[in-house]
Amino acid sequence: MTEPARSEWREPHGTWIVGHRGAPRRAHENTIESFDWAESFGVDAVELDVRQTRDGEAVVFHDEEVVLGNQRVPVRSFTTREIGRLQLPSEHGEYGVPRLQDVFHRYGPALRYVVEVKSSPNYDRGVMARRIAGLATEYGVVPRCIVVSFDVEFLKKIREVEPRLATGYLFDHPVALPEAGKLTPLFPHVDAIGPARELATPALLEHAAAAGLTVHPWTVNEPEEIRRFLSAGVASITTDEPDAARTLRDEAPSPAPIGG
Repeated sequence: MTEPARSEWREPHGTWIVGHRGAPRRAHENTIESFDWAESFGVDAVELDVRQTRDGEAVVFHDEEVVLGNQRVPVRSFTTREIGRLQLPSEHGEYGVPRLQDVFHRYGPALRYVVEVKSSPNYDRGVMARRIAGLATEYGVVPRCIVVSFDVEFLKKIREVEPRLATGYLFDHPVALPEAGKLTPLFPHVDAIGPARELATPALLEHAAAAGLTVHPWTVNEPEEIRRFLSAGVASITTDEPDAARTLRDEAPSPAPIGG
């Protein structure tokens, strides 16, 4: 029997450039058009947000609610069919809400994916974990995906459902990282951390390395900050400016890969 492919997110590598919700300066975020732009820039991965519909589908949408005129309707209240019929306004023109399946079908293993799971009131973590794992398996992208979330309980569930998927814990406030030889029951068993960029200090990078965690700061748009993280050798940089970040990386000397 062939040994299953190991997650690329768990292997040592240079700093990857991740298009934040695709390339949101060129097309509305979290749409196929935005991911197409990011792919055209040669990103190493795209980051996308998923939420759960009433019938358990994973759809690609950031906010908890959809604005329809004067109404705000929770994504969780739509069926897949209903949300798929929507055409929503944006500064880039009308857009539809894709399913995670649509993204995996379009790009398959040609891209890597940072799948951020958004929690909503009463969403079913088990159903969401099984849906993401099933789609990643069906489209052959398990080694190309890292599933990330602010929701610790979801991260536990996805690891239980599909341990081959790399996982990452997102945070936007200071947290205590695990320390060797000490119990850390409140910190999820993950491969990576995704701190807000201002939290990704040299001290945090040092602690993460000691804990065996790769670091993936977000959302990094300023050239000097991109250069700083490139020099630090973080595992990836999530950015609204993937084309500019690619250029800066190509111009920068390559540090030794970190993580694995």
